[in-house]
Amino acid sequence: MRWPRWVIHSVAAVVWRRAARSAHTTRVSALLDLLVPERCAACRRPGRGLCGPCLHAATGLRLTEGAPVRLGPGVLGLSAFAYDGVVARAIRNVKTPGRHAAAVWLGALLWAELLPRLGVVASWPRTWVPSGRARLRERGAEIPRLLAGDGALPMVRRVRQAGDQKRRSARERMRAPIGDFVALGPVPRGVVMVDDVRTTGATARAAAAALRRAGAARVVAVSLAAVRDPDTINPPSPWEPYDPYNGLAKNWQLHYG
Repeated sequence: MRWPRWVIHSVAAVVWRRAARSAHTTRVSALLDLLVPERCAACRRPGRGLCGPCLHAATGLRLTEGAPVRLGPGVLGLSAFAYDGVVARAIRNVKTPGRHAAAVWLGALLWAELLPRLGVVASWPRTWVPSGRARLRERGAEIPRLLAGDGALPMVRRVRQAGDQKRRSARERMRAPIGDFVALGPVPRGVVMVDDVRTTGATARAAAAALRRAGAARVVAVSLAAVRDPDTINPPSPWEPYDPYNGLAKNWQLHYG
């Protein structure tokens, strides 16, 4: 017997509410991803990732002309899209339990946009900006980890969560994440670190600082989207080596040996 769709959705919702405070939230979230039919991450039409109309709308938000921004010593930030419109809706939706599967498809879109711009840096080991335990229990999955892809490795741990960043001013956001991250051990000299959204860059800077203390000489913090508000985002640094056709310049391409 085939259950009606409304029954499946109702059962999934009840399961999530009862398990939201459980230590097994991540497993429940994965189960919900299997129960709930795949839909566009932005508009909820049937499909995977972004549907055709939403994907077309996202092309107008591409940040293809923007050079990397300097987030700190040895740390560059690079984003695929502006955090607006269908891209913003998609990111907000994939953080909802039962909708995490779409983040894998958004990750494919992220790398399709950024790999040509990274040059040989694309071959560096990948990691992601981790969530705190409370945030992970709340959401049921780490979206940056799904965006990073299967080959990504855990390199840093979040020892505390700065709280709700949305209610903070840009100045407060810049200070809040300092000391939030520690490295899990020695790390490679060059690392690509993935996050979903970059606003001020403070979180990426704090996580990258932990990587640099553990041995990384260069960190490229990539994100699916970045806020375009000039009051909250770091301006491009004119001296940063970047060629829009060949990716990051040679002095950002580490030589191992």
